[in-house]
Amino acid sequence: MFSVKPRHYPLHLQITALFMLLILLLGGSLTWYNYRKSSDLILTASTQLFEQYGERLRLEFLRTYQPIVQLINMLTLDSIVKAQTPTERLARLTLLARALEQRPQITALQIGYANGDYLVVRPINEDQPGTRFNPPPGSTLIAQSISVDSDENRLHEEYFFDAELHLIEQRDAVPSDYDPRQQNWYQLALSRDQHVVTEPYFFTAIRKVGITLSSRDPLQGTVIAADVALDRLSESVSELHITPRSEIVLLDQNLNALAYRDPGKLVLLYQDKIIDIARLDSLGSQVLDAASKPVAAGQRRFRLEFDGQVWRGELYALEPADSIHFDLLTLVPEDELLSEALIIRRQSNLITGIMLLLALPLTWLLAHQISRPLRQLALEASMIRRFQLDQPISTRSRIREIDDLGHSMTVMKDTLNQFLGMLGSMSAETAFMPLLELITTQTMSVSQAAGAAIYLVSDDDSRLEPASLKLAEPSQRVPVLPPCSVHGNHQLADCLLQESSLSKTLNADSKNHPMFALLQALETSRLMVIAIPLKNRKRESVGVLCLLYGNGHAHCEGDLLAFIETLSGFASLTLENRQLIGKEKALLEAFIELIAGAIDAKSPHTGGHCARVPALTEMLARAACNSTEPAFADFSLNRDQWEELHIASWLHDCGKVTTPEYVVEKATKLETFYDRIHEIRTRFEVLKRDAQLGFWQQLCQSHEQGGDTQTPSRASLEARLQAELSQLDADFAFVAHCNLGREQMATADQQRLRKIAERTWHRTLDDRLGISWEERQRRSNTDDALPVREKLLADKDFHIHPRTEADRIAADNPWGFKLSQPEHLYNQGELYNLLIRAGTLTPEERYKINDHIVQTIIMLEKLPYPRHLRGIPEIAGGHHERMDGRGYPRGLTGDQMSLPARMMAIADIFEALTATDRPYKEPKCLSEALNIMGQMRDRGHIDPQLFRLFLQSGVCEDYASHYLTAAQRDRINIEHYL
Repeated sequence: MFSVKPRHYPLHLQITALFMLLILLLGGSLTWYNYRKSSDLILTASTQLFEQYGERLRLEFLRTYQPIVQLINMLTLDSIVKAQTPTERLARLTLLARALEQRPQITALQIGYANGDYLVVRPINEDQPGTRFNPPPGSTLIAQSISVDSDENRLHEEYFFDAELHLIEQRDAVPSDYDPRQQNWYQLALSRDQHVVTEPYFFTAIRKVGITLSSRDPLQGTVIAADVALDRLSESVSELHITPRSEIVLLDQNLNALAYRDPGKLVLLYQDKIIDIARLDSLGSQVLDAASKPVAAGQRRFRLEFDGQVWRGELYALEPADSIHFDLLTLVPEDELLSEALIIRRQSNLITGIMLLLALPLTWLLAHQISRPLRQLALEASMIRRFQLDQPISTRSRIREIDDLGHSMTVMKDTLNQFLGMLGSMSAETAFMPLLELITTQTMSVSQAAGAAIYLVSDDDSRLEPASLKLAEPSQRVPVLPPCSVHGNHQLADCLLQESSLSKTLNADSKNHPMFALLQALETSRLMVIAIPLKNRKRESVGVLCLLYGNGHAHCEGDLLAFIETLSGFASLTLENRQLIGKEKALLEAFIELIAGAIDAKSPHTGGHCARVPALTEMLARAACNSTEPAFADFSLNRDQWEELHIASWLHDCGKVTTPEYVVEKATKLETFYDRIHEIRTRFEVLKRDAQLGFWQQLCQSHEQGGDTQTPSRASLEARLQAELSQLDADFAFVAHCNLGREQMATADQQRLRKIAERTWHRTLDDRLGISWEERQRRSNTDDALPVREKLLADKDFHIHPRTEADRIAADNPWGFKLSQPEHLYNQGELYNLLIRAGTLTPEERYKINDHIVQTIIMLEKLPYPRHLRGIPEIAGGHHERMDGRGYPRGLTGDQMSLPARMMAIADIFEALTATDRPYKEPKCLSEALNIMGQMRDRGHIDPQLFRLFLQSGVCEDYASHYLTAAQRDRINIEHYL
């Protein structure tokens, strides 16, 4: 994925842009601040205004509500509550008419009696619909009475009166099912001792929304109720003005609209019959419809986006009396509400724009003048970036910071020159002790000190041991500084404890200081010692760097000391790297020797082999480096190549860890984990017992037949028995001799062995009992019926160990191995092993032993080597190759092998011939070994020039003096083998 390179702009352009941005930000901030404050003031004022509107409505409602409460409370004390008949009740009509006249908000006075009688008095006004009652002309008051007769029939009567309360018309009684006791206002009044108020509802008789106030007579159970219309609240709401398009609605708890600027929308008429109270979302206003959702969700204040415009809504709670809860909803367009603030914002933006236009050219000129010396310094910095540090910096400016920057860049050039020189010197040095000496010398030179010393923390973290000491002036009496404790009471310990540089002046009284001996060496009475802690990457103390200043030396200033401290940090990291590399190499070498020792310890027959081969290989390599022969004129090894040869020679047989011990140590032909000659001996013993049993059986049979002339005599039977036993003994002795495998086996012996193998013996026990699961898998599934007759020496199916795919090496393998693999992994057949012509190993076992070099190469090529060790697999894996290309595992020729690999081949062969720790063979003396190796040279097995070097350089005799016994070191004539 490609990264986008950032664009760069000139400084004067950036200064201009920054100044313009500052003006823009300042103007914008002031504009925003003024707008926010103005908006807050307007919103605060609007909130206060809403509260005033709410308080106004509450007071207006109270002015209407309180007198009506007093009226119904007074009527509960009137005699009308005790009247029993309509006539008695109408006798108090004057009182009720005067109450309705004085309280025009009352649309009806109702009286409900405990026996179910009912009286309601209503004014008939021109502005109220009267079609339902159909009053006669001149009527101003209607009284409706419901009484219960003796038959429990409810009769409804209507009376119409004029303004003087003269009865104009009385209509006949009609049945009625209206019962005041079932009404909400009646039941609420009976449940309390004081007046009650119903929730707003629709007055069907007059088609208005209102509430009913009721109170009961405490003695008679009569309830007086007054219906109060809320239409005057709509008039009050319509008088409230916020903005031209604002909406104000008075709501009850169920979001029913009780007051609105258009009272005609407060009632809903369906099919001219069903009438109900309008809700907030049915007032015909789309914005009120949208506001119904947040209001229904209980939000008291909210912002509403409608038709691309923002509206601010607020609900103000009104509780003008107990049990009466209203909410005043105000919904105002934000642009109308904040119109003054928006005007202020536009004016502020205009002022900011004018300031930007006026300041732009002036800022451009000033910024161009300021950036000119910086452009020059940028060119100088570019030269420093290219490490062109030879020219001084001449940039000057009246701006102090720029002038200081030019001076600092000059100092930086000098410091970089010194620092780069020291870095180059330190990086080039790879040895630890020379690196210490170099750091001490360079630090002393840069700091202009009289001397410098380095103390390193010991491995057990208990002592500071002097590692390097340098003096600016040669002294004949350079003292040996003593080690000191890390936890002692002296300057160096305090430096490590406080993790900071410490300065201390030494004099004749400072005998406890670890560096007191330097006073005499520097021939001074006073010596300032600056101790700087050295820390590694983990911030752990690794040592102390000490700078020494005598009386005649200038002391280290603060800037120089800071530079030295920085340099000491790099020096400590460099020291740590060298220490870590050294420790890692030591660990690697120890681990390699551990592996080699484990391989030798695994098989006592090759004990010490992995240690002696590296010694002989390095002796031969050193002789090649020192040789002036043309074949070795260009051969030399640096430090990395010596390390590569050392590791490769120690790991040349690491693959032997995969070779089974019983194969390496196979001393007889039948030996696996044990020598199976004992099994064959047991079979011969069985045959001998069978012969003896046969003798006694035949002798018994002869006695039973009474000495018949046809039966053999005892003497003949005994002679036959002895002959058979002798033959069995001789045959077993021959088989046992064949098992040793010490000499070439003749064809006649092989034939005799096959003949002995044809002899049979009886087995009466199941040979599948007690065997392992793995061996059971190698046996055939057929069961032999017992007893079974078996051959004396057998090659059975379970003697074959098949070779799996994991053990096969493909022809196109990535390592280039060219090996002919036997068909089977192992063949442990008894006759198959006894017929080995020479030695004790079968082709499968010999391949397994040779396979160790294959495993060595595979194992070594899996390791992640640094660049200078990448030749290890080639060197370690070539010591079984031949110069004529007939070696293994890759079939390389001498030209395809490196010289160290050919050296290791000679070392491996010579060590194997002369090794004294292999019990299966006697060690060769020096002359025998050289004679065999001379023949191998002649057959194209080993490098003839290296073999000549091996003899002429004295490596052969030198190795023999260290590793061969006195009996092996016989007299030799080198010229005889050349």
